[in-house]
Amino acid sequence: MKIKSIIAAPLLLLTIMLLSITVGIIPKEVLGLDTNPYLSTVILQLIIFALPALFFCTLRGSGYVSSLRIRVPSPSSALIMIFVLLLMISGGSLIEYTVSALSNGGAGSQSIEYAAFAASSSLFDKMYIILVFALLPAITEEIIFRGIILTEYSAVGIGCSVFMSSVMFALSHFNPYHLPLYFFCGLLLAVLTYATRSVTAAMIVHALYNIFIIFFENYIVHISEKQNISGILFVIILAAVAIISAAVAAFEISAVYRGYARNNIPSDYVPKKKKGFFAGTAASVLSPAFIILTVVYIIAVLIGK
Repeated sequence: MKIKSIIAAPLLLLTIMLLSITVGIIPKEVLGLDTNPYLSTVILQLIIFALPALFFCTLRGSGYVSSLRIRVPSPSSALIMIFVLLLMISGGSLIEYTVSALSNGGAGSQSIEYAAFAASSSLFDKMYIILVFALLPAITEEIIFRGIILTEYSAVGIGCSVFMSSVMFALSHFNPYHLPLYFFCGLLLAVLTYATRSVTAAMIVHALYNIFIIFFENYIVHISEKQNISGILFVIILAAVAIISAAVAAFEISAVYRGYARNNIPSDYVPKKKKGFFAGTAASVLSPAFIILTVVYIIAVLIGK
């Protein structure tokens, strides 16, 4: 398939978003979400994410899957993954707290649809929740956003690929309140994928973050309220954890790249014709496919997708 990356990537996400919108219109009882939510969610995840990804990779031709960095991360990447996860949790909580305060609580919680169910579920149900609502979304979304979309925009430039994949990850969730949070998480996962040269590393961190959101997110606010921690002190604590996590993650990532340089390992990510971040990003944002994608997002949000 010879379609340019700045056209092909938005078209892929547009297909996924239209499938998601279509599924959202169908009553839950028709989809079986009220009787067998686990199986129905698995099937819907595969239809919405896996099938378009498979079709896209097939159109791109043989050898394309090998460019998606679906490989086991090296043991040396473990520390980077841990501190990126801590940064996602602390930075994400800080963003959520700030957005909620600015919107007078209108933003709600990411885990609101899972928290009560997870708290009252048996151990067997909790395993299903982790598999269906944490692990499977992490795998399918990472293949799309840090696999295919990141790879597509790599042809334009590393900075552009990180930015565009993060923007598109945020748009795919159809939630304007959580837009900053999803962009932030997408940014970290994209950087993690480049630093570890493994989309599997992003899958692992994404899955662990999903588990935190489902089972533990609400406890952060509850603890701060129960211990009578002021809002300012709560923000300071979250900011301190985020800054420390970012510093350690940045140090470890720089150590990885110093190791690449020391061992004369070439970069796989430098495009042949580098446009520069602003030129490449402008061309990507102003592409007809991305404009249509943005319009679909705005319409879907306005009509309450």
